[in-house]
Amino acid sequence: MHRRLFWKIFLSFWITQIIFISYLGYKAHILSKNPGPLWLATAEKTMPLVAQEVLERYEIGGQTALRAEMDQQSVPDRLQFWFYDSRGNELSGCAQTPEVSKWLPHLGPASGVQQYHEDDFSLLSTEVPGTNGPYRLVAEYHLQYLLRGPGLLRLVYISAGMSCVTCLLLALYLTRPIIGLRRATHALAEGDLNARAGAKLGGRKDEIADLVRDFDRMAERIRDLVYSQRRLLGNVSHELRSPLARMRVALALARRAEEPSQSGPLDRMESEIARLDSMIGRILTLARLESGELHPKMEEFSLNQLISKIVADAEYEAARAGHAIEYRADREIFVRGNKDLLASAIENVVRNAVYYTRGSQPISVSLTEDIDHAILSVRDHGPGVPPASLPLLFRPFYRVDDSRVSSTGGTGLGLAIAERAVSLHGGSISATNQESGGLSVQIRIPRAVTKAAPKSAVAEKVTTAN
Repeated sequence: MHRRLFWKIFLSFWITQIIFISYLGYKAHILSKNPGPLWLATAEKTMPLVAQEVLERYEIGGQTALRAEMDQQSVPDRLQFWFYDSRGNELSGCAQTPEVSKWLPHLGPASGVQQYHEDDFSLLSTEVPGTNGPYRLVAEYHLQYLLRGPGLLRLVYISAGMSCVTCLLLALYLTRPIIGLRRATHALAEGDLNARAGAKLGGRKDEIADLVRDFDRMAERIRDLVYSQRRLLGNVSHELRSPLARMRVALALARRAEEPSQSGPLDRMESEIARLDSMIGRILTLARLESGELHPKMEEFSLNQLISKIVADAEYEAARAGHAIEYRADREIFVRGNKDLLASAIENVVRNAVYYTRGSQPISVSLTEDIDHAILSVRDHGPGVPPASLPLLFRPFYRVDDSRVSSTGGTGLGLAIAERAVSLHGGSISATNQESGGLSVQIRIPRAVTKAAPKSAVAEKVTTAN
């Protein structure tokens, strides 16, 4: 595979370093005094040509022509010329700067170009032979404009702006697909099987684009596999209902002709058929929840009343096992949702607590609220769950210990159905181990915008089983 992204990053930084080093070299030459800044090498070579041209204009047109030529050759705030005769008289009429006045007396007859440099200016001088003797052309290059004046600031601002825009575009180019990939990965992890990241790539071709496209292909394959599994699960469960119905009819016929010795086996068959029918019903419910085919009717209702009914039903099983259920609620809380689905979710959690509670300590069911959510907490006093298993409790068919299946009659679907039902209502469910032992399951459901009942009115609805 070609390392296209590598070369983009490498060349970008390499070119930037070259430009930076070149700039430092340029600055070093400007500030160097001997033999002079590098950019003056061209001026030194052209100085005799300029002097010859100025002399010709002066001898032909006099001071007026000379002044016009000097103005044309000069650059305001950057470059200025003076033209002297053999007696040291300035012929163009331009006022001398202090630097030129100080340096000029020290100049003697010399061939070529003489130079003098300080930190913020450079002086060049050359002689040219004329009709009335030798003449001298002096040039002063001002560096204040470049180094200290507004020109430097403008250069800094422009450079900073260009580098900012370049780096911003480069950063966006490199990171935008990664950000999109992260969002799609998060959506896929949350259950959105249609999440994709490559829609905005266009014709981009590099390692990041290849990674994003590979992710999309992976997500497509995962979606197909999950959908196939859900269809298979739903179809198989549905098809099993018919044999179960025939088995119930056969069992009813056998009951009519049963003998006393056959009562035990027939009771066992009836129990297993009921258990299998319940499991198939749960599988079908889970399949409909996961496939999105289930569109339950939503209504506003009191969550307190729903929980009270579930707790009352669960008290019978808890009493047979020698347990108690304590339910408390501070005030009446209303939610908007489907009663049957939420009842199934809450019932699964409460019955799990009844199954796993050990000893005489009561099962605690409490209903509280925050600004936006109703919060239902169900705590048992069982053996708890290994920390590594906590994130897996709400997966279908997951069992912490398969040996518990026969003792509890569970299928590993109750908490999975609860999680899907709560998610359908925009809520969340979680489980944590308690320091003093046992497992606490918390369900958060968005509250309905309804005025809550007074606390005293709800206090009478709190149910405690002994």
